[in-house]
Amino acid sequence: MKTFLKRFVLVLSLSFNVAILASETVFKIASSVFTVLTDMPTAASKIHPKNTKVNFKGKKVTVAKAVGSTTSGIKRRAMKTASRSVGAMAFEAAPLVGAAAIVGVTTWELNDLCETAKDMDALNRALNPDETTDVDQTAVCSIAVPTREELKQKVSESSGELMSKFTSFVETFKE
Repeated sequence: MKTFLKRFVLVLSLSFNVAILASETVFKIASSVFTVLTDMPTAASKIHPKNTKVNFKGKKVTVAKAVGSTTSGIKRRAMKTASRSVGAMAFEAAPLVGAAAIVGVTTWELNDLCETAKDMDALNRALNPDETTDVDQTAVCSIAVPTREELKQKVSESSGELMSKFTSFVETFKE
């Protein structure tokens, strides 16, 4: 009985190994079962890292899902930002509302850039868990947008400087 059981297990093991090698479906099932039971990546996931599980924004997801989520968010924000920028061009050129439009659109763009930086940092931390938050992300997210009054003041100051430089430039031609 003991010998029969050993032979049976040997034949079953060999059959399973042949099935794994011969059938992609059996291989995927065995790989998935191993990953679920051990919560460890398989050798197959090392070959195909897109199937590796990573911690992404507080959830355990595959690399492919983390990358897909990040890229779709960036694409969506880029389309919105481009639409807003093109739509705001006429308002930005208008004499009275131009400064307010510039401040508003710039605020939106900085917010979108900040969200993109956060997404990229989350993806980076998922793929490189030992890294910390990128300094560039906090720098982008902490940029202060000037108010309309601050913009007017800068324009008037730079207009005065520009006029004096222009005057001195023209005077060099008179000599």
